[in-house]
Amino acid sequence: MDTTTKSAVAVVVPAYNEQRLIAGTIAALERQHFDSLLQREVLGGFRVIVVDNASSDNTAAVVQEIIDAGPAVPVELVTETEKGTGCAADTGVRHAIDTGAVYIARTDADSVPTPDWLGNLLTPLLNGKRLVGGRIRARDDEGYRSRVFNAIGVLWRLGHAAEWYRTRREPDALRRSFAICGNNMAVDADMYERSGGFPRGSIENVDEDHVLQQRVRAITGAGGIALAKRALVYTSLRRLDAYGTRDFVSWYNEGKEDRTSIGHAADVR
Repeated sequence: MDTTTKSAVAVVVPAYNEQRLIAGTIAALERQHFDSLLQREVLGGFRVIVVDNASSDNTAAVVQEIIDAGPAVPVELVTETEKGTGCAADTGVRHAIDTGAVYIARTDADSVPTPDWLGNLLTPLLNGKRLVGGRIRARDDEGYRSRVFNAIGVLWRLGHAAEWYRTRREPDALRRSFAICGNNMAVDADMYERSGGFPRGSIENVDEDHVLQQRVRAITGAGGIALAKRALVYTSLRRLDAYGTRDFVSWYNEGKEDRTSIGHAADVR
């Protein structure tokens, strides 16, 4: 059977000018421990869908070279010319659903999932949750900056607790407990379509991860969303490098639907 339609699990990887890091991300996905009887025989393993968001470098060529070499897991290359991580992610997820995926995970092309990432991320979905997020750490090759990022991560957790308390009496779509980030998340196909999925927009104008979480929560309430604490992804710190610590924090704290005020180019994706 054609592996592009057999697998019930797909990992979508939006990519824009990722010729330097995309091979490492795909290699990390090839190392996933996803070979239990359920994962292999019932779900049919998994496949990777890279969505090239009109890169101006050799991202597509690097991915195609990997495909031609016969990777350990099936890899597909899709092109989305409309600018925006939301556009690229939505195109990838809908392609996955159209070709038979029931569960769709997402990571980014500058990120390295741990070998048990996918299994840990999907477990809550298999147990009935509809949207799942995991933990994020700085890549091991980021030097001292990784300590800054990880320290900010601890502060974010405290901030999420404060957000939960502040919004605990709001309608479900407006309540917050933790943030689901695009480089470490999974959703089932039915919920993605029912909720409307990722908004198709550019990263400076809309936080597609936040909007998807709002949309799902409006349907399921808090009980439909889970945090998979053992699903871990290591990500690059290029936005921290480009913006500096203050504006990096502002990027996430400024109005979720308008990030132009910090004055930095949004193509640091």
